[in-house]
Amino acid sequence: MGGVAVGDGRRGGEFAVRLAALVQESGLTLERAAARTMARRPRDASWTVTFRQISAWQNGDHLPGAEAAFLTLVRVLTEHARGRARRGHQVGELLDEPGWARLLRQARGRRATADTGGGVRRSGVFGLKPRPLRLAGRAALLTRLHHAFAEPSDTPVQIVLHGLGGIGKTSLAVEFAHRVRSGHGLIWHFAAEDHTALAGGFAALAVRLRLADDGGGPVAQVHTALAEADRPWLLVLDNVTDHTAIRGWLPAAGPGKLLITSRSAHWPLALGIEVTPPDISAAARFLLDRTGQDDGVAAAAVATELGALPLALEQAGAFISTAGLSLAEYLDGLRARRDVLLERGEPYDYAGSVASTWTLAFQRLERDAPDAIALLRLLSRLAPDDVPIRTLLAGRRTSLPDSLGLTGLAGDPIRIAEAVAELRRYSLVASPEPGVLSVHRLVQAVTADRMSPAAREAWRAAAAALIEDALPGRPDLVANWPLYARLVPHAHVALEPSAPGMREIVDYLAAGGDYRTAARVQGEIHADILGRLGPEHPDTLTAAALRAVRIGQAGDPATARDLLAALLPIRERVSGGEHPDTLWLAEAHAEQIGQSGSPGIARDRALELLPLRERISGPDDRDTIRLAHQIAFWTGQAGDAEAARVRYEEFLPRMERIWGAEHPDTLSARDQYARFLGESGAAEAALKACMSLLSAHERVSGPDHPDTLWARSNLAFRVGEAGDPAGARDLYAALVPDCERISGPESHVALVARIFLAHWTGEAGDPVAARDQSEAVLAVRVRRFAPDHFDTLVVREYVARWTGEAGDPHAAASGYAALLTDMERVFGPEAALTRRVRDRLAYWRSRTRL
Repeated sequence: MGGVAVGDGRRGGEFAVRLAALVQESGLTLERAAARTMARRPRDASWTVTFRQISAWQNGDHLPGAEAAFLTLVRVLTEHARGRARRGHQVGELLDEPGWARLLRQARGRRATADTGGGVRRSGVFGLKPRPLRLAGRAALLTRLHHAFAEPSDTPVQIVLHGLGGIGKTSLAVEFAHRVRSGHGLIWHFAAEDHTALAGGFAALAVRLRLADDGGGPVAQVHTALAEADRPWLLVLDNVTDHTAIRGWLPAAGPGKLLITSRSAHWPLALGIEVTPPDISAAARFLLDRTGQDDGVAAAAVATELGALPLALEQAGAFISTAGLSLAEYLDGLRARRDVLLERGEPYDYAGSVASTWTLAFQRLERDAPDAIALLRLLSRLAPDDVPIRTLLAGRRTSLPDSLGLTGLAGDPIRIAEAVAELRRYSLVASPEPGVLSVHRLVQAVTADRMSPAAREAWRAAAAALIEDALPGRPDLVANWPLYARLVPHAHVALEPSAPGMREIVDYLAAGGDYRTAARVQGEIHADILGRLGPEHPDTLTAAALRAVRIGQAGDPATARDLLAALLPIRERVSGGEHPDTLWLAEAHAEQIGQSGSPGIARDRALELLPLRERISGPDDRDTIRLAHQIAFWTGQAGDAEAARVRYEEFLPRMERIWGAEHPDTLSARDQYARFLGESGAAEAALKACMSLLSAHERVSGPDHPDTLWARSNLAFRVGEAGDPAGARDLYAALVPDCERISGPESHVALVARIFLAHWTGEAGDPVAARDQSEAVLAVRVRRFAPDHFDTLVVREYVARWTGEAGDPHAAASGYAALLTDMERVFGPEAALTRRVRDRLAYWRSRTRL
């Protein structure tokens, strides 16, 4: 870690320390800054003399001769420091020029003053490590330290910085000590990894304080001097093993501060501050500054791969600089040969690489704590954050090899807790809440690299088995969703794509409304099965069909329709036309036909499939009822609300009897029934039904579920339909931000909410705003969906209507004329939607003649 430099023996005192700090924060060397200063007045001979001995200024061995020249130099350094601050670098307090002039005069007067007497003198005693050259993203932690020590106290205040080896505890403590130097009579840095090092530190301090030997030993002498001090003091005890190692070494009296660094997390909460990695943006800025490169994308990627661990960042920067690599080249090497690169590079002011930093801890755990090392190996095969370890080890249905050492941990919370405590002794894991652990990604990497390939695979298989056991098995139950959310990232790391648990994960993601992630994961499942079984294996066809459905749910029904259309004849040839899987695929194809903008065709296809479904599955089967729901919905969507209402009234009692009145699928069906009830003329009954349904959705699924958003949309529309357009407008104005926050600004539910906001804004008396809002939604629809998509045609009608209502009947008539042509082509000349557009065209044409 480097030796301790005694700073205040320098003749420059505070001037020298401040100057060294300013030079560091400027990013220049003192010589380069002097050259730039000379360039401003190159013919001034006195300046040349002043700068001749500049290399000795930071040590106080020589002081500037010409004050004006020196202040110009300070101006150059300050300008560069402020420029770095604007670019995101952390910069400390900067003195103004009068402050520098005062420090210079004090330094000159200090030359003639002898340091006499023993104890903590007013002139100051400082034994500090050199200030860190760079710190990444530590402003918040430094502020927290200042606040922790801010309260005055008659007895020493103790704070412990604890965290993983290489996390930057020492650098943080040293930087803090330098920042508070001016307010302390003594600051001393102790190497405290063992008693020998501590004893040497106290002996050196006793000598520096010129304490008389009274037979009590250096520790007692220093404690007495600190207790009698009339100025604040700070002791930094670096790399303490644990709280038991410093009993008897800490002073009990005096106006002081004790700043301790330790890898052990076993400290009282009131004393401890856990040091965590900086954020990725700060880590990337560090790499750019360290290497002098400007590839911010590669820097962020390297920082992410390294988990923003400060030691790893410094090691990477050192290796990149010495090897002449670009950040992008280092990133490629890191991904290909991580184990090698984690040993390369010589970090400044740190003895050892990332891999070697934790070697002793691993060796001790392997020798003395088999449960702990087994737990760490398991953690290395999972995602790094929020591992629900108690849940995973609560009880296993699947047997695991005894050789892994997990058998004794399973179902034994005491042994699990003891293993966690051993890992916390070296800060190898963090515990954000009871029963949940997090581990740094580089700790995972080094743990895995210490195992053979066969052992790594055995531990991955063990992690996968534990996850499969922990999955609840009912992704449709909202009560299970918190556990699924915890398990998803770990399943994605440990489970093979085609593992049974991954299908359950996809179903959970879709049930919770995260259709995009569900589509992506289902795509990975399909690719894996395709590669192993070929394109026409029944399992491959099922995975492909599920992928298509998830793509449609994620907002691309046209692609889903085409994928299913291509799969259907293959499935019929492989499995037969009446196989349940073939029938399911045909029904899914009909659904995506409707979702892609052809509700009438979707209704007709579903009607063709209904007799076959009833014959194969029976009238009360869930799949039969789902198909009846599909037929009713597309009937209403095609413009026949009355026929849709009748169909819902036929199958809803069966659905409620079989699934329950508050099953999510039942609630969705009741939502659509209420909609078509209102559209068929029963506005008050529809409003009452929607109010009841919203309460049920919030109770069953929660306020942020997509089904609840749709229920809010239905209720808002029924409020307007019941005669309160302003109330409907206000409900949609509140709904739109929630839809965009939860599902995305271009999600289907958000766009529907926006177009209905436009509709009720116009109905409430503001057609200009309604036109503008409709045009904004149309721009998104045209970009994302086909021109003939049902929703695109509906939005075009809104634009045409509100354009006319805003005072331009000619434009409205033109819009309706173009729309009528497309409606006749898509839905037929006698469809209800086509007839409505034809009537509106006639109305606006009549308005043009007024």
